[in-house]
Amino acid sequence: MTGLYGRSSREGPQNTPLLDPDLDGEVTSDELAEPKPEPTYLNMPHKGQIFLLVVCRITEPIAYSSISPYLYYMIKDFGYSEPATISALSTVVLTSFALGQMITGVFWGRFSDTYGRKPSLLLGILGTAIATLVFGLSRNIYWAIAGRMLAGLLNGNVGVMRTMIAEIIGKHKEYQTRVFAIMPITFNIGMVIGPTIGGLLADPVTKYPPLFGWSSLLKKYPYLLPNLFPIPLLACAMISTALFIQETGTGPDLLLPQHRDPFLRLGEKLKRVFASHDYHPLENDDCDQDDEDEQDFRLINEPQSPKPRRSDANSCDKDSEKPTFRELLTKPVKVTLSSYVLLMLHAPTFMQLLPIYLSTPPMDNSSHKFLKFNGGLGLDTGKIGVIMSVLGFVAVVLQLGVYPPMATKLGVARVHQLALLSFPPTYALIPFLSLLPNSGVTAEVSATALAAVVILGRTFAIPPMAVLVTNASPSRRVLGTLHGLTHSVTSAARCAGPFILGNLYSLGVRLGIVGLAWWIMACIVVIEMFVAAGLKDWGDEVKDEESN
Repeated sequence: MTGLYGRSSREGPQNTPLLDPDLDGEVTSDELAEPKPEPTYLNMPHKGQIFLLVVCRITEPIAYSSISPYLYYMIKDFGYSEPATISALSTVVLTSFALGQMITGVFWGRFSDTYGRKPSLLLGILGTAIATLVFGLSRNIYWAIAGRMLAGLLNGNVGVMRTMIAEIIGKHKEYQTRVFAIMPITFNIGMVIGPTIGGLLADPVTKYPPLFGWSSLLKKYPYLLPNLFPIPLLACAMISTALFIQETGTGPDLLLPQHRDPFLRLGEKLKRVFASHDYHPLENDDCDQDDEDEQDFRLINEPQSPKPRRSDANSCDKDSEKPTFRELLTKPVKVTLSSYVLLMLHAPTFMQLLPIYLSTPPMDNSSHKFLKFNGGLGLDTGKIGVIMSVLGFVAVVLQLGVYPPMATKLGVARVHQLALLSFPPTYALIPFLSLLPNSGVTAEVSATALAAVVILGRTFAIPPMAVLVTNASPSRRVLGTLHGLTHSVTSAARCAGPFILGNLYSLGVRLGIVGLAWWIMACIVVIEMFVAAGLKDWGDEVKDEESN
């Protein structure tokens, strides 16, 4: 029996990459006559659907990252005064988001596999809007924690979007480095906008009394305005998702399959009013497709069959049994997830710890001892917002212009391994900024420069992981579950990392060793380097094994 990807099913799931093109190695005369064009963002297949996912994705990092410039001061307004206490509570607030994602990550993956990707996206966007308002209306630390945890519980869209991208791009593996970089690029664009909005709009009554001094609502809730800003964007994302995004999942229980999606029909009517082109649905895989077509989500003119024959459905059910969790956790999956978890212990922690460090009041270190010195830079919300936005801009430039050609030339696994080299020395140096003069811009420029090196590492370390996870999947039918599992375990790391290291940062401030958490982060990366040495571009590895 021929397997899902054109090879015998007896080879087992461990040696089966998800998206391998034409594995028999034969080259047709058509392929010789018409060489494939150089992959670029402009000739990427199904750009319209991918763009809609970008619109859906960008709203969430705006809402997520807008809190970073003012969180320290928000908690201070709750009635806490000790810097170490504020830092510890900031850590709890930030990690509650990842904790929520950890709890529901697998649920959203299975939900999207069973009931469809599109309903998952719609529920996730709605959940983000509700949680954002709850956070903006917080009057104490408990409501702030609840708002952030609710945001994590109600939204599994990161894993769902990665699954949809893999399904949309199909067998066009040459586009993987670019298409899987789009979500991190989008996240970093949100990281440019979000901190700027948060820094400018936090406590507007105090900052802009002529404009907002009259508002009793904003006096009562000084951090509501930056949380109101994303709501119209989330509404636009929800509308565009409902009207124009096509379901890519398969199965009998889909809530919004393409052939009976009322929102999609309404969207097509609206498009016909403003455009002249015909509707071209994405065709989902049926069990009677050949192996090559099964890998390719291509646009077609024929409408999708409204209902499969009962006999066909039964044969599909027999041939599409999903692997168990034990079968899902193949060696490539285990190595990739282990590396991903270690990466998520420190990379998100940096983005959360940096604003706290920049907000921590400076201290006199004139008589410090080697590693025993204390204090941060004491920057205000506006300066922190500018620094975080600059870092987001740097990440976007690197991901658009530098990452794709490097990943194409070296392979995503090698790029990830090289990127890890940038973290340890930078993490080790950042706390020494506390020894610089507090006046002037020296400390601010130095902080931005060191943080930009970390952003360089993140840019080349994080995007490859989605490609590696996708190519390590034993079956496309469990791709949503695998990405949900990935989202869950990495969320656990994103919860544990900031929580543990954030509390170590608070402990370090109490002990007079502000670099404690930073130096432990550097040690974590060293451990990660040994684990990541086992990473390979799994699809290429399988083809090499077969050719020997």
